[in-house]
Amino acid sequence: MIGAEDIFFIFVIANMAFGLMLFFIQWYFSKFKLEEVFKALPNSYGIEIRKPFLKGGAFSRMFVANNVGMMLVFYKKSIRGGDLSQQDYDDFPRHLKTRICGISLASFFTALMMFALFAIGKYMNWLR
Repeated sequence: MIGAEDIFFIFVIANMAFGLMLFFIQWYFSKFKLEEVFKALPNSYGIEIRKPFLKGGAFSRMFVANNVGMMLVFYKKSIRGGDLSQQDYDDFPRHLKTRICGISLASFFTALMMFALFAIGKYMNWLR
């Protein structure tokens, strides 16, 4: 019979597998699709100041991709702050915006789930 602790660890393993899958999706996106994003956002100041980070390697590119993703997820705040141009946001390709926002939100909720699982595991004394 499967107990609560077994179900907990199934969720932990599933969350880690989903996180690993998201890592590779983000790596692919930052490696092959980031230039398309920069071409679609030519008037945005926040994009211009992040361009020098592209030369730093794979993790630096992933950091920039996540920054751009969060700028598109929280577009109202980014437009008010001057990082994102309203015209660029309106003209941004819909399919690309959907993918970027989906990846960013999935990563965010995966991280929240991992913190929640950690807190539950510590509270139930399953993690030592």
